[in-house]
Amino acid sequence: MNLRMFTVATLVVALLPAAIANAQPGAADSHGYGREAAAEIPATIDGILAAVDQRVAAIDQAIADKKLATVHGEAFAARDLLAALPEKMTGLNPAEAKALDAAIGRVRQQAALLDKFGDAGDVAQTRTVLARFKIEIAGIRQQVTGKAGSRAQ
Repeated sequence: MNLRMFTVATLVVALLPAAIANAQPGAADSHGYGREAAAEIPATIDGILAAVDQRVAAIDQAIADKKLATVHGEAFAARDLLAALPEKMTGLNPAEAKALDAAIGRVRQQAALLDKFGDAGDVAQTRTVLARFKIEIAGIRQQVTGKAGSRAQ
């Protein structure tokens, strides 16, 4: 092995761990900014739905203020809140559980699209996806409201 190859190999070995650490954002979907904190999950279904409503209102306000770069944080927080619903539910039959999981999957897709269009500064597409996001959330609300209580934590 010549000296040049040895030097390159040494640099790669020395710098690779730092490059990998810098390439991985601190939190899922954080864009590497390090500002997004995980959404705190309320103990009750009603608490989760109220927190989701706050996040959706924040998305509406961000669009109105043309601050689309903030949409992703709110969309991902709403997604995470809704994803916590199945563990809070009791008494769902298999068909209801499957329907809830499918709806939450669609919310995940729409949150990713809100992120994409918000980051791109595309107001029209962000509004369009937000409308679908709200419809899906309304459907989830119908699925969970009054059907089951929260599990003890």
